[in-house]
Amino acid sequence: MGELSGTSILSFRLQIIDNPLIASMYMQGTGIPLSPTPAGFALWHPSSPWKTVRSMLGLVFLLSFITQFTAILFSSIFDSNFNGIIGPTDSFMALGSSICLTPLLLILVYIRRPKLLQLVKATPSIEGMTQHIVDHNTVVTSTVPTTIKHHIVNDTTPLEMPKSSHLWALFFGGVIFSSLSLIISTILIGNILVLALLIICIMIPAWIIGFSTPVFAWWSASTRFFGFRLTRREGEAMLIAGMLSALPAIVINSTIFPISINMLGVSNPMSSNLGLFLSYAVSAPVGEELTKAFAVLLLYSYIDSAKKGFYVGTTVGLGFALIENLMYIMSSLMGASGVEFAFTSILRGIGSVPGHAMWTGISGYGIGYYLHKKRGFPNVNQETSWVLYDENTRQVVSYSNQSKAVTADLPNWWLKHVGSGWKLPKSPLYCIALAICGHSFWNGSLFLVGYIFENSHPIIFVLVMIAWLVFLISMLWYCSLRILPSLFTAENKQLSSTTGYF
Repeated sequence: MGELSGTSILSFRLQIIDNPLIASMYMQGTGIPLSPTPAGFALWHPSSPWKTVRSMLGLVFLLSFITQFTAILFSSIFDSNFNGIIGPTDSFMALGSSICLTPLLLILVYIRRPKLLQLVKATPSIEGMTQHIVDHNTVVTSTVPTTIKHHIVNDTTPLEMPKSSHLWALFFGGVIFSSLSLIISTILIGNILVLALLIICIMIPAWIIGFSTPVFAWWSASTRFFGFRLTRREGEAMLIAGMLSALPAIVINSTIFPISINMLGVSNPMSSNLGLFLSYAVSAPVGEELTKAFAVLLLYSYIDSAKKGFYVGTTVGLGFALIENLMYIMSSLMGASGVEFAFTSILRGIGSVPGHAMWTGISGYGIGYYLHKKRGFPNVNQETSWVLYDENTRQVVSYSNQSKAVTADLPNWWLKHVGSGWKLPKSPLYCIALAICGHSFWNGSLFLVGYIFENSHPIIFVLVMIAWLVFLISMLWYCSLRILPSLFTAENKQLSSTTGYF
């Protein structure tokens, strides 16, 4: 039995209930009917900004296995010898990959199941009572008459991320330390067993830092930059959608496209120069950008404007890059080469990762504009009543009926560009086509430069490739700095010049 007192009473009994039907039956069994959740109500619990990073790391490992087993399953059915020519089918490979894939999918569904919270709210009322049966084992008493309402609500804890500067410091510090450690270890240590153990101890944290921290750093920066009010579950859903979009993209690149161009007359599609060029310049851009755009479209319930669509697109692109980066960084560490690891990690962290974010952001902009036009203007001034509770004790920490401001973090040097810049097309098809062209130019030009200089002196080859990569990254950043200001209006600039935020 519990006791409530005071003129303003807000009491909670919180219980995680996975099934809404069971939740409703349970609440009806107490004799007190369920009440609709108040409009604009938000239920939060204290959380660490690093908790999102940890949970996403666990999911990316799970989704990477799901992606690989799915690709193996399709190849075992259509191209089991992985040569880009249809057939033969390997039934044992298909059965094995299916057996491995099934529990992983069940784990993913279990992890992402909706968790509902039972909320009991008591408020003073002259028409109320001083005793209430909360459930079959609990009776709550109060010193004044109260009325009681039951709600089933989602945990709407806001998305919190570590500062991007902290993540970049971890990334560059970890990459430099790991690279130097690998180089020194391979030079100075002669005992093979000791060297192997030391390399493993270095490579595992280096791999995790190398593939993940730049993605989270860009995600943190874009979240603060745009300043949208998001729950942690919403933000994670966007990143997970991007990771899942890698699944069909890999199947297209590894099985469907090679078989298709082979049927059109391209011999050795997985090893010939023409086959490789088409794979880099056509298959990857078209397949990846279409699957990422489809992932953005599936998140339509989160998108209410073109700018919100751009943000959702960038997050989906970062989720895709997380899976792709995992594989590339792992490959760079296979030879225990500190130089290759550092080169790959840094160039992908400042080039390929933001590239995926920008290209999918452009697609998201077109999708967002279409959805915004179809739905009309959203009510951006809706107030939110928020409640903060302790996840361990299930008790209220604080609450308020005032709006909790969420603002875009626009730096002062950026404000002079707000309202200007390159205007993106408003058609989803044009935006997706633009994203495909940008991706195709990146991949195709890199392949052609490598092909032209492949027989030159190794030093010349390396210098030319580095120079071209620097050019591509510079162009990507320049285009980003010209596109992003157009997403903000002159009104944002005027308000930001007064408050620093909007």
